[in-house]
Amino acid sequence: METPKALIDTVNAKKIYTLSQLGESLKRTLEKVTEGQAFWFKAEIAKLSTSPSGHVYLELVEEQRGERLASMRGTLWRSQHDEIRKALGEAADQILLQGSEIVFRGHVNYHPIYGVSLVIEEIDFSAMIGELERRKQATVATLKAKGALELNRGLPLPRLLQRIALVGSPDTSGFRDFGMHLLHNEWGVGFDVEVFAATVQGKDAPRSLIDALARATTWHPDVVVMVRGGGSALDLDTFNNLELCLAIAHCALPVYTGIGHETDLCVADLVAHKHFKTPTAVADELVDRLVTERSQLAEWSLAMGQRVQQRLTWERTRMAKDMQTLIFQPRQLLAAEGVRLAHVREQFAFHARQVLTQQLQHIKHLASTVNTLQPKNTLARGFAIACKDGVAIYQSDSLSVNDSLSLQFNRGTAEVTVTSVNSLSYE
Repeated sequence: METPKALIDTVNAKKIYTLSQLGESLKRTLEKVTEGQAFWFKAEIAKLSTSPSGHVYLELVEEQRGERLASMRGTLWRSQHDEIRKALGEAADQILLQGSEIVFRGHVNYHPIYGVSLVIEEIDFSAMIGELERRKQATVATLKAKGALELNRGLPLPRLLQRIALVGSPDTSGFRDFGMHLLHNEWGVGFDVEVFAATVQGKDAPRSLIDALARATTWHPDVVVMVRGGGSALDLDTFNNLELCLAIAHCALPVYTGIGHETDLCVADLVAHKHFKTPTAVADELVDRLVTERSQLAEWSLAMGQRVQQRLTWERTRMAKDMQTLIFQPRQLLAAEGVRLAHVREQFAFHARQVLTQQLQHIKHLASTVNTLQPKNTLARGFAIACKDGVAIYQSDSLSVNDSLSLQFNRGTAEVTVTSVNSLSYE
């Protein structure tokens, strides 16, 4: 059957476009509408990935009551990503996360293969602070729903807090301030401190702190102390992490936090057994508590001795009165009463010696502990203090070859030069 000529003419008259032609038309239309300008947008990050070249690709969405209203690709070129990381530091990793809501400036771009996308040029930092607060409140709400806010606070606190597990980063000033205030206190009281190092900032910090907390628990301290120096809201956002806060809440031992901040509390503070504004404030609390307990022990020993002496005096008085009565009794009654009184006296004397011996042993033990931990005694055992530029060196990572050191011994000092540095881990 032959095709009618009229039908052929109709088909030939159709205007047929290619996909690339359509794409070019869409691109021109977008460029005309936007005039190449950048606009401010707000969207939630549903997904993100980083290419080997450093570019970040995002899936941006708008949702309302769990229903997705819109979705669009987002692109953050490496150069812009580097600028954002330069401005925000490691906090950028805490902002560019799946589930975060961001406010950004960008322009609309069309690609013939990948379609329409938003190229991000700038992120509004102030809006991110609001996002951090939103996540913080969400964490608090979750902890409250799980009944975790009061768990650690409900643990019994030992009367003597001398065995301290310290969780934090040894490279920070807050960590060092805690150690100096605790171990070099004006009262000379001693502590047994074990360090469990962890990262306190960045995307890996929550997991690092959780692992350190778990290791600290196995050491069976009297209390776990988690410290960090001051910083911005972004720097301290690690301590609002839900998993970390749950680990603190469910820790089998009391946890003290000394996180340096001036205003709002971190969520970790809310779930801890007790929180302090600074690491040094934690150290001062531990020192004051031990000094108070030692003083109370001395007062108790003195009171016990006084009560024993009062009882002996009372018995002597009573015995004197009894002797006056026994003068007029038969000799046998007098002898029996003397035996009874001697037995009573012996019992009281034995009891008094037991009590005083126990208290003396305890006091000697405390004195021995304090004496052992004094720096001068440590030096006398063959140790030395290495100082660089007048500052004590705690780890080899802070040294370099040819550094000049001053070694302080029990008697005298020596000046040395570093020839090699070996970093060893004692965890």
